[in-house]
Amino acid sequence: MSYADLLPSLLSNQMVVVSPGKFYQPAFPLWYNPNTTCAYHGGVLGHSVEQCVAFKHKVQSLIDAGWLTFQEDSPNVRTNLLANHGSSLANMVGEGKSQELKQIRDVSTPKLLILEALHEASVIEYEAVIP
Repeated sequence: MSYADLLPSLLSNQMVVVSPGKFYQPAFPLWYNPNTTCAYHGGVLGHSVEQCVAFKHKVQSLIDAGWLTFQEDSPNVRTNLLANHGSSLANMVGEGKSQELKQIRDVSTPKLLILEALHEASVIEYEAVIP
């Protein structure tokens, strides 16, 4: 997003105000361009909003304060495409069948495995009985 596109949004949301700029007299600074005006400085001649250091500092202070962000709040396939995987055919997301959730009564773990895992984690003391 350009600074020229950002300024109207910040003005409408009352995050910045137009700040009267300085009118320069000859001898002009090296960066002075009499053919451009700065919207942030009320249309003063000499620079554009794209080169306006004061506006850039204001935008950075809004970012640092957390009042302005340029990150998407949700995933967006236009700005965050999937990585290429060798061919364009693999660069997509598909839907698969969802597995049914198992009931706890259907899941079983042998007690010996649990006992050995607790022993290895030093939770309990256990001496294996070899049959």
